[in-house]
Amino acid sequence: MEFELRISNDPRAIGLVEAFAREALRHAPLDDPAPLGELIVAAVRQVIDHAYPPGESGHVFIHSRHQDEQFEFRIRDFGLPEDIVELEAALRDGASRSWIGRLPHADAADAMHWTGYGPEGKELVITKSFHDTHITGHAADLRPFEAKPPLAPEQEYTIRRMRPADAVTISQLIYKAYGSSYFNRDVYYPERVAALNADGSIISFVAKGAIDGVVGHYALERNQPGPVAEGGQAVVDPAHRGRQLLDKLKKAAIGHARKIGLSGVYADAVTVHKFTQKANITIGAKICCADLGISPGSETFRGIAAPKSAQRITCLLYFLPLKPREPRTAFLPPVYQSRGAEILSRLGPMPSFGSPLPPSGPGALKLQLVATAATAYLTVTGVGIDTVPAIRKATRDLVGHSHAEAVFVDLPLQDPATPAAVEALRASGFSFAGVAPDFLKDGDVFRMVHLVDDLEIDAMQIEETAARELVDFALADLREAAAD
Repeated sequence: MEFELRISNDPRAIGLVEAFAREALRHAPLDDPAPLGELIVAAVRQVIDHAYPPGESGHVFIHSRHQDEQFEFRIRDFGLPEDIVELEAALRDGASRSWIGRLPHADAADAMHWTGYGPEGKELVITKSFHDTHITGHAADLRPFEAKPPLAPEQEYTIRRMRPADAVTISQLIYKAYGSSYFNRDVYYPERVAALNADGSIISFVAKGAIDGVVGHYALERNQPGPVAEGGQAVVDPAHRGRQLLDKLKKAAIGHARKIGLSGVYADAVTVHKFTQKANITIGAKICCADLGISPGSETFRGIAAPKSAQRITCLLYFLPLKPREPRTAFLPPVYQSRGAEILSRLGPMPSFGSPLPPSGPGALKLQLVATAATAYLTVTGVGIDTVPAIRKATRDLVGHSHAEAVFVDLPLQDPATPAAVEALRASGFSFAGVAPDFLKDGDVFRMVHLVDDLEIDAMQIEETAARELVDFALADLREAAAD
């Protein structure tokens, strides 16, 4: 659920902000939303008072989103550039030296974060998670799975949608398999698992044994605006492996995805081992993208013999189309057209490449920082004249101030202005990653990546030739872009 309010920097608009915050928070499952509402209103009031020089009129955009059991509130102005380091420090210590350091009820938010856009202003993001009881706070068996446990007794298994009562067991399975290293933190909070399934953001399936209860889990995650879902959060108790439970869970999930009309299901298969790659290849999924360094090397996989990575973990994005794809016109600069056509032709008709146009007007850009993974995602839904400067500025802040080690940019492949943006970003150190099909409501995205550290392919385990060729190309492009 999303709301957006656009106001001028007139103090008289604060009454609208109060009503806006009150209505947005009415849909949030908080016992007492008042402190968070007062924090939001106070932050907007400060932006109204300080974002623009005295006497200058300007706009302030307020955007709220209730998704993934998290409330996110964005306050964007287009006024004076500020020292983002100073603003971030003020948020941490409430320093009176900065106007933003005097906010009431700052502890009502779980996180507050600034992003600077240079001459295009800045944005404050306030987030609040609704459920905060970690799995370690529940009565549950959290001992790590044994690497080679004795097999469980033979028994019948039922594959079905999860029920709220299964949530603790699902979080327990994830914890026992991954420890605390799984980068999607929601899986460790049973109430969030249940609530996300209730609102359709996550669609979980479980394998329930006749003797041992829930022993496996697989989920579809609706985390893209397009008609696709990510398949993941896969875990099977090692005592029940070898019984095709993961295959059965995936089959049920894919059948449900078809039923609700999704165009495809995708998965990020790690290169720490080959198991997930093989599973995706077996069901007919096609390699589309080399997500170089998308996860921290600290992520571990209990019960699977895989050494701890000395470098960030690369994942391979596999996509399984669930319906025929219509012919499409794509827009890419010549340097990437051959590779882009190769990827897209695996999924359907060979694309035609249209004539590019220069960007015009303002662009549209969304930012997501996954601090636990030191990874940031910039999604461009419309390329404008301000798109590349905004991405450059955001990347500097994300790497320099937020300690992001990998920054991904998704650009609309059906936008005639995308080739110009791709060339400009490549000159700024971004490089090829691949294509993510149907990630946007109106088409595919072309993905680029900026990495702080280099990667070596010898540290990766890659199953098929097509994937190795894609990673080779991406790594070569990464080094060429970094050298320019």
